Amino acid sequence: MTKLVLSIALVIVGVAAATLALLHFTPAQVAVQRAVSPGELSPRHAYLTDRCQSCHESTVGVTVAKCTACHATSERLLGRQPTAFHASVAECATCHIEHQGTSVRPLVMDHVELARLGVRTLQRASLTDADSAATLTSLKTWLKVQRPDQFDESSAREALNCAACHDRNDPHLKRFGSDCAQCHALETWKVRGYQHPSSRSKECVQCHQAPPSHFMMHFSMISQKFARKENARVDQCFECHNTTSWNDIVDVGYYKHH
Repeated sequence: MTKLVLSIALVIVGVAAATLALLHFTPAQVAVQRAVSPGELSPRHAYLTDRCQSCHESTVGVTVAKCTACHATSERLLGRQPTAFHASVAECATCHIEHQGTSVRPLVMDHVELARLGVRTLQRASLTDADSAATLTSLKTWLKVQRPDQFDESSAREALNCAACHDRNDPHLKRFGSDCAQCHALETWKVRGYQHPSSRSKECVQCHQAPPSHFMMHFSMISQKFARKENARVDQCFECHNTTSWNDIVDVGYYKHH
């Protein structure tokens, strides 16, 4: 048995040595990389197919340092409210999973994992370090918990501040406050059991705000005339609109305005 184990060990060492020797030659390196690749890269990363070292470190794998070498200066990513939180995230591979094929974007938006990621970042951060202090300040915008011990695994999603990322996409225009979880779940934004008020309701403006065009001459020159309601007011949505769609005009039908 001892001789068998020794023989296997020698074979493994030999293969490793041979592989290392081959890696000194670019063609051999490319061949080895392709042989061990777990799958094709997404289109944006396809140019790195034969350059594993661009993302991977030996014995470690994908590291944040490798990712930020290309993506840390992405002003559009960090300048947009829904994605600005990337500035305070110290992990990339948690959500961005590569080698899934050319038709799959390397993005898995898991809110629960995002909460865990934020807490792990909290644990690593230190108030005594300037960079960490900046990270903590950034975390406060999208993570409700301020200390790792405040995090409850069973209610991980509640640790996230929904409005911080979705504020610019708020169709309610802040009329319902910032606690999205009062009505919405993460599986779907549709509200279970919600029923729109009667089409005869005259309280539309409690939830809806007219578009900018309705506060310009466009309203009197086009909107009122098309709806055949010359005396309709901007705050009387029910005069012109059905509740099926904003483009479904009362007694007219669907209106394609562009």
